[in-house]
Amino acid sequence: MCIRDSCYIVALGYRIELCDRSHSGAIDPIRPFFFTNVRKGQTFSRFKSTRPSEAIFLRCQMENQNQVSRDIEQAVEDYEKCNYQLNTLFDFSKDIFGILDIAVILRNSLLFTMGNFGVVDGFIGLFDVTSGRKTRFFAEGYQDADIEELQKRARITLMQNNLMNPGALDVRCGDHELLPGSVLCALPFKVNGHIVGMMGLGPKLIGRPYSEDEKKLLITIVNNMVVALQNAESFEEISALNQDLLKNKEHLEITLGKLRVAVRKKAKYSKHLEKIIAALNVAQEVQQSLLPQHSPEEMRFDIAGGSRYCDETGGDYYDYIEVPRLASDAYAIAVGDVSGHGISSALLMASVRAYLRSRVTQAGSVAEIISDVNRLVSADTMETNQFMTLFFLVVEGKSGQLTWVRAGHDPAMVFSTESGQFGELKAAGIPLGVDQDWRYEESTALIKPGQILVLTTDGIMETHNQEGAMFGKDRIKEVIRRNADLDAEGIRKAMFKAVEDFRGKAPREDDVTLVVVKF
Repeated sequence: MCIRDSCYIVALGYRIELCDRSHSGAIDPIRPFFFTNVRKGQTFSRFKSTRPSEAIFLRCQMENQNQVSRDIEQAVEDYEKCNYQLNTLFDFSKDIFGILDIAVILRNSLLFTMGNFGVVDGFIGLFDVTSGRKTRFFAEGYQDADIEELQKRARITLMQNNLMNPGALDVRCGDHELLPGSVLCALPFKVNGHIVGMMGLGPKLIGRPYSEDEKKLLITIVNNMVVALQNAESFEEISALNQDLLKNKEHLEITLGKLRVAVRKKAKYSKHLEKIIAALNVAQEVQQSLLPQHSPEEMRFDIAGGSRYCDETGGDYYDYIEVPRLASDAYAIAVGDVSGHGISSALLMASVRAYLRSRVTQAGSVAEIISDVNRLVSADTMETNQFMTLFFLVVEGKSGQLTWVRAGHDPAMVFSTESGQFGELKAAGIPLGVDQDWRYEESTALIKPGQILVLTTDGIMETHNQEGAMFGKDRIKEVIRRNADLDAEGIRKAMFKAVEDFRGKAPREDDVTLVVVKF
């Protein structure tokens, strides 16, 4: 700090002059100093000037010095924090990148994270979300008896719709209803745009919660791990392709020889193909006959439904079932979607239809009906890894009472012609065939005259056009709002036409099913 001339400060009623900077006895203003035997109004003869402007200058300089000191301390703290994070990521990158074994990447990532954060126990796993099967799973610190339950809960958590939606990497801390309370921080992660895995961490040895900075660092670590997993996956794919090329090279001449034979047998194969096509047409006719051919006349509401399959047969399903034991005018409405396409999906769809129609005639609540059907479906799909989403709704026409169970299916939409607003019939539940012991819960509401209930499968919303754009939920709502004055069948036709017009010449990728109920 520079004091060009002499100055003074006034404190506690005393005037104390400071010497010129060139004086041999100059006082450093940033060091503590003391004065003794100073009387009020006394001025030391060795000091020269007493200008108030320079006293203010000195005070401001000292205040600025204090602020600079605080800024430096904060900068040092930020630097140390950033340096720690960078060193952690550098160490992690050295440990993980270059490894081409997916299992080793997962295990090393878990051990590194637990070691650096001082975590007591943790787990990491990869899952095939479509089938629900785990493909890789590692746990540290947990009892062997708890690991199977941990795997099950982690798998079901990843299958929930709120985690399946696209978005940034999510950090969930301890309050998730499916994960055990010992998991204080769970990080689902994506590989190639799909949520396929989760890292879960328990309490830290020091007992502190996970700070926001730690959560951000964890996200970065997991994202780096995902890059390593993608590299390893690409390597595996390349290795598999190389193996296939070698096999193809070896069998090329054999294949050419078989091709020559096949040409000679073309006529025979053509006849065989005709038989297969004929059998598929019969299967299609049988499956179509299982769907409602018309709306029941005794219903107190207007209803219409329809399905269009992308293959000869499909896995979409809808049905109307009279349930007189619940109420004299009660009808069950079901909309389901079996994973996959083709004959196997059609067979599971037919089985679910039979199970539902048989079970609704027996005593029990709506939730009990679906829980019992789920046990039967789980027994059928144990070896196939298939599953089925289902929205099951019971409507009492006179009272307007709605009771529903949602088994992993999209919520039903409710449009009010009076307000012009949309609502949803939401509920929690996993698809049929995933967990035979799952207990479903039912929800209730009242429907009002003038409201329109719409149930769909995901094939409508996920229809793509030639440019790759998706039909989406907003277009569904717009079609309903624009055609709300029509009857249920008119709304159904308008929706199917809108979907086909939007798709254009793009191939149909999935089955589409729609049920419209107008009260």
